[in-house]
Amino acid sequence: MLQFSAYLFDEDLDNYNVNLPFLVHSCGRVSFNGNKDLHINRLYGRRDFQLIYIHQGKGHFILDNRESILDEGCTVLYHPYEIQQYSFHHSENAQFYWLHFSGNDIPGLLREAGLDRQIIDTGMASYIPALFEGIIRELIMKQQGYLQITSLKGQELVWLLAREAQKQEHRNRNGYNMEMEEILETIHLKYNQDLTIEQLARAYGTSTGWFIKEFSRYTGNTPKKYINEVRLNHAKELLSSTNYNISKISTVCGFENPLY
Repeated sequence: MLQFSAYLFDEDLDNYNVNLPFLVHSCGRVSFNGNKDLHINRLYGRRDFQLIYIHQGKGHFILDNRESILDEGCTVLYHPYEIQQYSFHHSENAQFYWLHFSGNDIPGLLREAGLDRQIIDTGMASYIPALFEGIIRELIMKQQGYLQITSLKGQELVWLLAREAQKQEHRNRNGYNMEMEEILETIHLKYNQDLTIEQLARAYGTSTGWFIKEFSRYTGNTPKKYINEVRLNHAKELLSSTNYNISKISTVCGFENPLY
């Protein structure tokens, strides 16, 4: 297990007597590359708030006296003094980020952001890990203004998680994904160009693995198969409506190999 973390004033405390709207106490990243699991059992919780964002693999949480196995893209929010029982298994190649924070009216902030629930589907936007990493870096370097910057970044993280959660709710409720529709439009417009899955994933704003999952769930096909189907459909049209030979059609439709 590898942990990369940083703390305010270099102390792992869960409560500070500071009268501020938002204060980050600590932030970190945990990943697993050996044979050791992580088990947390805090029967009395902590005195601060904690966010856990699953970036890779799965997390096992005991919530409402039953186990919930959460996938990457899920965020768990613990309030002060809530029981914290969770584990991550090295065999599932897990990685997660965590943030401890407090403030004058955090419950009010979370209600306003729509994050007043324990399990939040926030998806896999690529900028979320970067925000965590930025907070960790500020807490480690402790340059001028780091306390204010980490507080601002912490609030930004809360609101951007709220934005992504709202997007996920809209997708789940309506079955319509505007960002994915834009990706599909790009494929249909540029099917004859060198489209890579990595490029499409970047345009979608997420990792390649998560993009393939989302794309497959939305369309019923993998991105590669979908692109090939679009190219083949255009090739059929050209075969029936032009005098182009196979080699010409394969070039026009974006196939590298005319024997395809």
